Amino acid sequence: MPTFLLTLDATAAVATALADALGDDVMLADAAGAFDLGDGTWRLEAYCPERPDLDLFADAFAPMAADAGGLALDAARALLGRAAVRPLDADDWSSYGLDTLAALRAGRFRIWGEHNRPQEEASFGRHDLVIEASTAFGTGDHASTLLSLAALDRVLKRRRPRNILDLGTGTGILGLAALKAVPDARVVASDIEPVAVRTAERNRRLNAVGARFTARLADGLADPVIRAAAPSTSCSPTSCPTRSAGSPVRSCR
Repeated sequence: MPTFLLTLDATAAVATALADALGDDVMLADAAGAFDLGDGTWRLEAYCPERPDLDLFADAFAPMAADAGGLALDAARALLGRAAVRPLDADDWSSYGLDTLAALRAGRFRIWGEHNRPQEEASFGRHDLVIEASTAFGTGDHASTLLSLAALDRVLKRRRPRNILDLGTGTGILGLAALKAVPDARVVASDIEPVAVRTAERNRRLNAVGARFTARLADGLADPVIRAAAPSTSCSPTSCPTRSAGSPVRSCR
């Protein structure tokens, strides 16, 4: 049986309210979610086992949309009438998921994957990053990573450290972002997981930062390469809050 994708662009309040309701309605949708498109618009996506009747959809959910969005009932019904439906049975689901992802933004930084990176170099900015999805943590689509990038952006507008440590680097995203903001710095990106170090090294090559970025398998601050680079400024939220006596790491704050 085909699956049908229902989509609707709306405000955050309307899209999230509808996603919550549709996610609980197992008769109408198998799954539903709301996604920030980055321009103040949010997109509702609902995966339906049968083709939904858009007129019935608008009638049934208009009161909820009106309440969530502060709209008149007729305006809410008209908004829901702009929903679109298409079958997904012939699609490559993996490719569909990638193709619908837009670049993520945090401060000056934009994060792309290899699948959606602009082909024209003029469209790829100085602070743009290519971070390929991986089992390593840190592709930019999690709130903790986006908030860390935004905080790093603010710090690096005030400071230009020479040595930067990305402790628990994951994909290398924070260390690579730091190099985009401070191109003459040097970054040591360490992790205790070999897959993370391999992923960070791959992303180093994708971002063409050369030898200024070193991905290293290391457990904590006692690693000799980390100590040799001291004093380093941390761009990792795991080591930002404090600085103990004799530590080779300065807070990023």
